[in-house]
Amino acid sequence: MERLCDVRATQLVIACGPCERRGVYRIDGLRRRFGDHASVLDVYLRLTQTCRHQREIGSRPPNVYGVGCRAKLDITGEATKGGLPSRT
Repeated sequence: MERLCDVRATQLVIACGPCERRGVYRIDGLRRRFGDHASVLDVYLRLTQTCRHQREIGSRPPNVYGVGCRAKLDITGEATKGGLPSRT
């Protein structure tokens, strides 16, 4: 599952424990917003960029006691038939 066109579910769920934030996004809405062949990692980074525990890529990780963004990505819903073929 590298691109949105590879996702065969109806919803994408992002949940972060430290923030207690949770978002449920319809795959068809994400495809309209980001494009059918958008990378799932890029979509994840765009949707979690407002997390106060998010750090920039390449920066030092927090120490043992520091809180970092722990947003998890999951899919829900029935697998959809069809879809677009990935270009990767």
